[in-house]
Amino acid sequence: MQGTPAASTTRGFSTAAVKRYARKELIEILDSVRGKKDLVLDPTLSGPLSIIAEFSLLKEHGVERIYLLSSEQLKTDCKSLIYICRPTLQNVNAVAAQIKANSNAGRSLDYSLFFVPRRTLVCERVLEEAGVYGEITLGEYHLDLIPLEDDVLSLEFDNAFCELFLDRDTSCLFAMAQAIMKLQSMFGIAPRIVGKGANAKLLSDLLMRLRQELLANAPDSGAAERVFPIYSDIDSLIIIDRSVDLVTPMCTQLTYEGLIDEFFGIRSTFVEVDPSFIAGPSPTGIASGSTAAVHNKPKKIALNNSDKLHAQLRDLNFAVVGSSLSQAARRIHDNYEGRHQAKTVSQLKNFIGKLSDLQAEHQSLRLHTGIAEELTKATNDKDFNSALEAQQNFVAGIVNKSHLEYIEHLIDKQGPMTQAVRLLCLHSLVEGGMKAKAYDSFRRDIVQAYGHKHVLTLQNLAEVGLFRKQTSRASSYPSIRKAFRLIVDDVNEHDPNDASYVYSGYAPISVRLVQVACHRDVSMPISASGGPGNLQQVTWKGWEEHLKLLPGPTFEDQQTAADRRKGTRNRPKTTLVVFLGGCTFTEVAALRFLTQREEGRREFIVVTTNMINGSTLLDSLADRVRQSAPPNSQVH
Repeated sequence: MQGTPAASTTRGFSTAAVKRYARKELIEILDSVRGKKDLVLDPTLSGPLSIIAEFSLLKEHGVERIYLLSSEQLKTDCKSLIYICRPTLQNVNAVAAQIKANSNAGRSLDYSLFFVPRRTLVCERVLEEAGVYGEITLGEYHLDLIPLEDDVLSLEFDNAFCELFLDRDTSCLFAMAQAIMKLQSMFGIAPRIVGKGANAKLLSDLLMRLRQELLANAPDSGAAERVFPIYSDIDSLIIIDRSVDLVTPMCTQLTYEGLIDEFFGIRSTFVEVDPSFIAGPSPTGIASGSTAAVHNKPKKIALNNSDKLHAQLRDLNFAVVGSSLSQAARRIHDNYEGRHQAKTVSQLKNFIGKLSDLQAEHQSLRLHTGIAEELTKATNDKDFNSALEAQQNFVAGIVNKSHLEYIEHLIDKQGPMTQAVRLLCLHSLVEGGMKAKAYDSFRRDIVQAYGHKHVLTLQNLAEVGLFRKQTSRASSYPSIRKAFRLIVDDVNEHDPNDASYVYSGYAPISVRLVQVACHRDVSMPISASGGPGNLQQVTWKGWEEHLKLLPGPTFEDQQTAADRRKGTRNRPKTTLVVFLGGCTFTEVAALRFLTQREEGRREFIVVTTNMINGSTLLDSLADRVRQSAPPNSQVH
């Protein structure tokens, strides 16, 4: 298995170890090209790579400038160029175009191209046909899972949902399988794998096959101990196919971080905000070649746990963020006032030592106050509240004529298309489709209001089951809502007692599945004495009939794991929750809530193909001709 680190000798699951390994491999790639060099990145990788390595580290290893890949000629003073990109036809054609442009200009450069996470025959063939194959050194950078947070790992495959459910291209399943195999080589074999959905089952089977092939090709019987640690820090895998829960992404996220994603858009932890929110230069370090004025240009900032205030706010329901910001402001003010209490040299020195931290906190407060003010304006908007009311009624099983009339009004006035379509999709999902007359009417209205190109969009939505015509078969959603207790009327947003607080009363189906697998119940776990050893085994046992209400197969697989050392008995058990087709920030918040309620007995780590919301999911399907899956992309 290429790109697999040696078995870990450390204890405890850590996403930091994943980052260290990716960082080490990146340094090796840079050092493989001697002297000064320029780095050309696939635009979709600029964010992930900035998480792995800061620009100062790249400079230490000879990188002069960073450019974003395009088909335009690249003017550089360096004699060496390193391209790092995903293996897409668009990227390979852009690389070939730049090489040809330099050759035509009589410039001879040293080219290296590293594919992420692996090279493909199709891309190599394109380079051959372009006549540049012999001019470039090819390699692979096995950058798969990106540690977005201490408890979130993502492949950052932006179109994973579309590829899986529209194109039927399962390439990302193979990438996920390799990534999980790498995790198991670092932290140990997961003895139990449970999951729901067709793609989830494919991934589980692929994991089993990869492990069997690895051991079958081993030179001796002791290879397993060399590849996989003799203890395991991974207790189980819970794999969830996005098609099992399409309702959740269609709902508007109501946590602080979720709303930032809805209105600003978060890409690989980075978000662009008004420059008045912050001070100082942009942290990206990427040269675009553009000389446009930057005074009013949005600033790109990272939202992660290095910002302590963001870490406190991100998972809160937005209704309580204002009071939390007020408390933070009072605390920072009181700390500044502490300078008046400093009378001695020692006290003054102590205060000065804290000053830099106070200034950083003050800047963070300014940033989040600015963001919160913008979100408050957006959430006070009449259309936002009308749409939110319709969503909450739909998931609660209340469908009034007035809600459909509101959607008609939204389309008639050519409001944001994604807002109208999200409501239609949500209605279709909970009702088992839309009645034929209303379905045809809404399709006609959308095409007339937003253009004939969206005939393709509507076909795609029907293909993946988001917006379709109702059949004679009754909807299973009412039974699902009741069985999994999706609606909680008495949720406390200020002091949550249930994961449903992230949607102000609606609990994501995906999170309820995790609760079922770990606790056989959808109520909150009750603390137990005796530590992690008393936790129940992860299984679907007892919920088989209810799980039949949801689409796709339900399965449990077991891997023969090495004996665990007794010393791991008192450690929290780590359960990897794998999302195929994307995960929302509210689902991450809900799983963090479950981890907190476990009180140190179990922690949940999110492993996902990408981060999504309803709008980004729909955008990936909009005005897009369905692509045939590449011949070598299918998982057999």
